[in-house]
Amino acid sequence: MRKAHAHAPVTMMRRSSRIYLNDLNTGKAQIVRDFVHLCHDVMQYFVDLFWQRQDGSAHLADLSTIHRGRDRFGITTRLAQALAKQAKECVRSAMQRPKKRKPRLRSHTVTLYYHFVSVESFDGSFDYAVTLIGSGAPRMVIPVRSTTHLNRLLAEGGRLAKTIRLGRDRTHRLFVDLLVEKPRPPLKTEGRVVGMDSNYKNGFVFSDGQVIGQEVHPRIQAFKKRQKHTHDEIQSVIGAALKRLDLSQIKLLAVEHLKRVKSHKRGKFSRQFNRRLSHWLYDYTVQLLVRICEEQGIRLEWKDPWKTSQFCRFCRKWDRRNRVGDQFHCVHCGHSEHADLNAAKNLELLGEAGVYGLRSRPNSELYSDLQSSG
Repeated sequence: MRKAHAHAPVTMMRRSSRIYLNDLNTGKAQIVRDFVHLCHDVMQYFVDLFWQRQDGSAHLADLSTIHRGRDRFGITTRLAQALAKQAKECVRSAMQRPKKRKPRLRSHTVTLYYHFVSVESFDGSFDYAVTLIGSGAPRMVIPVRSTTHLNRLLAEGGRLAKTIRLGRDRTHRLFVDLLVEKPRPPLKTEGRVVGMDSNYKNGFVFSDGQVIGQEVHPRIQAFKKRQKHTHDEIQSVIGAALKRLDLSQIKLLAVEHLKRVKSHKRGKFSRQFNRRLSHWLYDYTVQLLVRICEEQGIRLEWKDPWKTSQFCRFCRKWDRRNRVGDQFHCVHCGHSEHADLNAAKNLELLGEAGVYGLRSRPNSELYSDLQSSG
């Protein structure tokens, strides 16, 4: 999770560390669970209200709307204002999508600001005390133990924020997300531009020769039809693969923009292949890359994947006959190499030229931009 503070003199980045409240006694756990469910119902009420009004503005809700939610659910004005703010953010995000659908809050999670909670060190068998201080939240102290992930974030120069997230997951386990703030490093001005091409079978191929994620496809093929937690396992494999990636000499990473790559593909693949293809977590991989690049001061840019695997950067021509399977062989000039590596180098070309895609400008303009940037 990331959030930039516009009011801060130095741009900050945020990371969250989840801690499950397994040691919470039964009475406190029930109070927290009821509070989370109440916040979920209030936010869904505000979502329905804002969606009916088609109000997706960035302004805070008016006082009459806040009082309407306060009186309906018997909560404080401050809590109603905070939940209305979170609900409006969901509505605004949904209105910016191509297919505008009313949000349905499936997760039971609430963000609590410093008005409602404080996080302090705790003496004893626990490491921190998350204190709910009222203003609509139940007054109680929730002791939590630190985790390896949280300790690593703090050791890298982060500090605990005044905001937390409280909720329950799909298995109804209660958790608290502690947020760690850290100044964002400046973007690199020296280094090379690298492109990354993704492939369901061959993993992630970079134009500098690095290849990761080759073990993902065999793992997906070995999954049984009714096997559970397969997506979580693939996430773990991808996370381990990205740790082997060397980005020290890179200043810009160009990746494919595959947001609508599955559009108009209904009925073209079998059900079995679609189930396996759903494990190719490209969006999750890019999210991890965004975090890694942000921490290392690397600029990440999305590029149009159109014809990147069929375009020859030597003769400046593209032809659908250039690619056969995993092999690229230009029918015009005879250049030959692995198709994914060729696509990655074409993405590198787009990154150096500063254009979105191969069809953004004619080839002559593309190469003149490349020469001027070099």
